[in-house]
Amino acid sequence: MDRGRSTSPDPAPHAGGSPPPARPLREPIRRPRLWIAMAVVIIAGVPLYLPTGSIRPLVGGVPYWLLISVAATLAFSALTCWACLRDWNLAEPAEEAAAREEATS
Repeated sequence: MDRGRSTSPDPAPHAGGSPPPARPLREPIRRPRLWIAMAVVIIAGVPLYLPTGSIRPLVGGVPYWLLISVAATLAFSALTCWACLRDWNLAEPAEEAAAREEATS
């Protein structure tokens, strides 16, 4: 059984009279693959692996290492947004039922 998921059914009935399927509670902090991906993106964003003092080639007048850092920053932001939107479900079943009732009334 996954520690981040709840298997308890939703006690609040919905419009059909039967309870809706319970959404498992999830936290992205408990996913080691997410931590590994974030570490890789951070390490890639700090261009210490490039030769010292290298500014060539210039891409649009900007050193290429700056473009690498900007791309890594955007990748980190996208990864964080993805984790929050797709892997995060902390709403309790009672809160979800109240939100559904407010939406329908």
